[in-house]
Amino acid sequence: MVETKQSAALASVISSVILTVVKLFVGITTGSLGILAEAAHSLIDLMAAATTLFVVRIADIPPDENHPYGHARAEYLGALAETILLVITAVWILWHCFERIFIHPEMPEITVWSFAVMILSLVVDYTRAGALKRAAEKFKSQALAADAAHFTNDLLSSAMVLVGLSFIGLSNWLPLPAWLVIRADAFAAVLVALIALHVSWEMGLRAVRALMDDVPRDLNQRLVNHIIALPTVTTTPPPTVRTRFVGNEAYVEVTVGTARDRSLAEAHQLTEEVEQVVRADLEGAHVLVHVEPTRTMGEPHTTAIYAAAQRLGLRIHNLDLYQVGAELQLGLDLELPGAPTLAEALKSVAALKAAIGAELSDVSQITIHLEPRRDEIQTASPTKELTAQVAETLKNLPGAAPVKYLQTFTTDEGLIIALHCLFPTNSSIADIHVAMTNLERTLRRAVPGVARVQIEPQPLG
Repeated sequence: MVETKQSAALASVISSVILTVVKLFVGITTGSLGILAEAAHSLIDLMAAATTLFVVRIADIPPDENHPYGHARAEYLGALAETILLVITAVWILWHCFERIFIHPEMPEITVWSFAVMILSLVVDYTRAGALKRAAEKFKSQALAADAAHFTNDLLSSAMVLVGLSFIGLSNWLPLPAWLVIRADAFAAVLVALIALHVSWEMGLRAVRALMDDVPRDLNQRLVNHIIALPTVTTTPPPTVRTRFVGNEAYVEVTVGTARDRSLAEAHQLTEEVEQVVRADLEGAHVLVHVEPTRTMGEPHTTAIYAAAQRLGLRIHNLDLYQVGAELQLGLDLELPGAPTLAEALKSVAALKAAIGAELSDVSQITIHLEPRRDEIQTASPTKELTAQVAETLKNLPGAAPVKYLQTFTTDEGLIIALHCLFPTNSSIADIHVAMTNLERTLRRAVPGVARVQIEPQPLG
């Protein structure tokens, strides 16, 4: 049969049933408090194993709308239930030990069955603990790991009871103190109870830590160190990492800063790199990366200005910086949609100046030119006569670039001239811009009513 978490838990339940029945029968027939304590311990083991089987089944349920991280933490709730059961049992055993040691000392009857049942318990617990440990490692199950640790400690408690019984049995041949012999079984039961309390503390502490999202102390800092080693991650502010475990699944939330002039594609590439370094440390981790645009050392002034405008949702162009003596001055065009009044436009101007001032303290003067921006589609009518006039003007213009495409049309704004001009591919953008500016000026002088000249450079040949 293929081993699963549930089959391993079911095998543990079956062995607990057998041990509980056998120990209870021998303990009652012999009157051994140590064996009865072990029987009670085995009864708790049965409840714990049944709880483990139940929570393992719940933990295997896939994520749903109410539990997007799955149901794996049910295993920790099962561990808490086991802890409570063990504590109750240990207290009950200690109370009866107190009576047997200080109030009504009584030596149990020792038979071959007393030793047989404890030896059986040792063999079963050894086999069961090994099987559960292998299953826990295979399936990375916290509930099975808790059960494995539980039954490993049961080995020790069974050994203590066996020692107590042996001490009583040897009293027939060795001159042992009577007060110690009559109480040896109870002393063994005390050790069993103390072991149970120790196991309860360890299991409960582990479960509470998991439910409280406790992680290894150095884990988050270790992940931060991996992330900082990436060349495109800024260290001011440093990355932040939050990790949580749901069962054996790690969920990591990362916030990193990167230069704000990087493109969206570059920012996405950074998230991929962060995910890789996190998973190199935590295999199979679910990683969520949030990228913050950050100002870096040596960042251009223009990047800071565009960033300030973008934060306000404003569009700017024709951005120029001038070093005038000891002063740095700024000029730009601000696009405003619709038809705002000057009072409304000045609110945007004031906000933009304040945002730029917060970014750049060395800019002493900011001049903002206002331009209306038309976001709606405008009605336009082609004009063949004006197209012919513009074509004639261009043909007679000395040194003008060859024209590949020409169209004119009228709008409510005025005449629009659209041109595609040919330039050598080795021409610099600065030279092309000068040529297009001169051409625009010429057309505005030659053709009345020009509202806009749109020139697109195309490769010659």
